[in-house]
Amino acid sequence: MHHVSIRTANIQRAIAFYECLGFTMDVRFTTGYTLACWLKGWHTRLELLQVPEPHPAADPFHDEHYVGYYHLSFDLSDYPDPLETWLNQVAQTLQAQNLPFELLLKPTQQVIGSHLYHVAFMRDCDGLPLEFLQCLGSC
Repeated sequence: MHHVSIRTANIQRAIAFYECLGFTMDVRFTTGYTLACWLKGWHTRLELLQVPEPHPAADPFHDEHYVGYYHLSFDLSDYPDPLETWLNQVAQTLQAQNLPFELLLKPTQQVIGSHLYHVAFMRDCDGLPLEFLQCLGSC
């Protein structure tokens, strides 16, 4: 996959938010009508596009009938500390920069296939759900 594209109400705020998650600026550009950029991190690229006169995002996390984009998922399996520790650090970093931190699902163990994961969800600065998972081993 080359990149994932996210429309945002405020590109500067979204850049600051995703930088707190470990992304770094790759390139800034315009798409003809709006500001845009690529951020690199987590073995992928995020494209952020600022939307003029934005409408509120749908709530795919709480609407079980929603069809479409559900969430991005980031693998923290190589991160040395527990998922909860990483989330606490991110929460402190976001709050220090006056950026939102909303946990949708606290770290929960979940069996997926033959592996046990710690899984957590939070919202980004536009309300879109983000999943973070950490493999705890085989079942």
